[in-house]
Order: sequence, then C-alpha cells, then structure tokens
Amino acid sequence: MSLWIIVFVTIVAAILINRLLNLIKKPSLPLPPGPSPWPIVGNLPHMGPVPHHALAALALKHGPLMHLRLGFVDVIVAASASVAEQFLKVHDANFSSRPPNSGAKYIAYNYQDLVFAPYGPRWRLLRKISYVHMFSSKALDDFRHIRQTWYPTTFTLLYFDGPKLLTN
Repeated sequence: MSLWIIVFVTIVAAILINRLLNLIKKPSLPLPPGPSPWPIVGNLPHMGPVPHHALAALALKHGPLMHLRLGFVDVIVAASASVAEQFLKVHDANFSSRPPNSGAKYIAYNYQDLVFAPYGPRWRLLRKISYVHMFSSKALDDFRHIRQTWYPTTFTLLYFDGPKLLTN
C-alpha cells in the first residue's frame, strides 16, 4: 500500500512542478484555439485511428485554424483551403524555415548548410550557387558519363540483392 502512496505523491508532485514551471515561463504569442492537451501525450489521443477524419471533426468544433500539441511539439493546423492559401501563398516567407533542432545545429555547423539554413539571404545564395553549379543543364551534362557508368551497376545490385537488403 505504501508503494501506491509514493507513486501517487510522485505523480502529483510532477504535475504541480510542471504547472509551476509553465506559470514562470515567459508568455508566448497567442495561439489559435484547439482542444486541451493531455500532460505528456498532448492531443495524440484525439487523433484516433483515422487522423484526417479526426482533424476534420476538430475543425468543425475549433475552426479552420487550430493549435494541437502532439507530444511536446506545438502544431498549427490549417483545415480549410482559404487558410492554407494564407499560409502557403500570402505569408509563405514567414513559415518557410525549418524548426530548429539540436541535431542540425551540431551536424550542419550551426545551421550554415543549405539543408538546415533558415530562410533568408544566405539560404537564397546557397540555393543559387547549388543550382548554378550542380543542377544546371551544363552541370548535369558534365556528370552524364558518371550516371551512365554507375546506372547498370546500381540497377543490377538493387534488382538482385535488393530483397536481401530489406530488414523488415
């Protein structure tokens, strides 16, 4: 019986500490409405077996723009064509960067490569350089002999040894 008391007190203490830390955190910008998340899993239980049906039902209740918390990640869902157009066409520059993560910070030299660089002048310059020197028709023609040499070898390897390489 004392084990259950210790478990209960630990859970209550963890919830209280979490709430206290959330109150101390600096206030963020207002988020769109959405269902209340659960403490650790967030809104994952709301998804159900068919997520797109669940999102449509949540959109009827909370509106075409809603905030979900999937685990520890905040997600903004655009559930109508007009709201998605606002995201993808009108305000595309504001939402075009990748979210920061620690792996990219250390692997990509503090977000300085083309893949993980935030959208801005440096990213546009890197994209332009890579297009001119790697993906232009002249660059592709220059590397044609390499593709023609390796194509039969790669195709043969995948055709005959491909099933052996599968791990599932």
